[in-house]
Order: sequence, then C-alpha cells, then structure tokens
Amino acid sequence: MPPPGTIAEIHATVDLERTLTDLGLAAPDASAFVTDDLLGARILVVERPAGPPLALAEPSTEGRLAATLARHGEGPAGWYVRTWAPLAELRHQARTGGLAVSRTGDGPFGRQVLALDGIPFGRHLILVEVPDVREVPELPEVPAVPSPP
Repeated sequence: MPPPGTIAEIHATVDLERTLTDLGLAAPDASAFVTDDLLGARILVVERPAGPPLALAEPSTEGRLAATLARHGEGPAGWYVRTWAPLAELRHQARTGGLAVSRTGDGPFGRQVLALDGIPFGRHLILVEVPDVREVPELPEVPAVPSPP
C-alpha cells in the first residue's frame, strides 16, 4: 500500500523501452523523460487506470537506482510523496528529529529530498515540495553525509 500523499509509485527497470512495450505503451518523444538527480535515473511518468501514476525509472548513472536494481532486481522501488512543509523546513525538522535526508535535488515533480534511512527493502521515499505550501524563511543547508549507493 502506498504511503499517504503518494504522487507516484516508482518502478525500477534496466530497459525502459522494454518495460513500455510490456505495458502496451508506445515509446514517447525523448522530451517526455525527466532526470531525477537524487536517484541517478531518467524517469517517465505514465498514468494508470487506477491508483497513482507509475514513475518508470531507468538508471542514468551508477547511483542509487542502479544499486537498487543490482540488489533487488526490477520492480517496485519506492514512492514520490508530497511534503507537509517547504523543503527547508522539512530538512530542519528531519535534522532535529534524527531523520537523515539527502541534499535537495530536482525530479519529475519538482524540488525534492530523499529519506536516507528507515525505508526497508531498497525502497526509496522521495519527499516532493508542493508549490502551494506556506512560505517560510530559507534555513541553511546541512552538507550531505556520504552514504553507500
């Protein structure tokens, strides 16, 4: 079951075109793909008849998604979820609450951070800043702690 506020479910694949064919979808124009720099992947968001959209993710670097595929194979790999606060505030709350989050990055739904611990089975929880959250002053960024892919 997806977490509350899920924008899209992430599906990891080593061959996006094959996965599209398996789903009965035609390969779109190259402009339909978006880079997710936190996962190190190119993403294609496809609508489904029921449930949240599917974010098909194929590695574009030897980053987190490539590591997930190497360890767990193709299939469900996590979720893009709306934040409850602007990212600066969320990062501050996470830091004070002991939750490690990544640096701020860009993805298919906008500015985002990745929860770095507490997510089992190689699933990624990406918290996406929604544009209509209330404005708060920008808090200083904390340098990212290196972690294995």
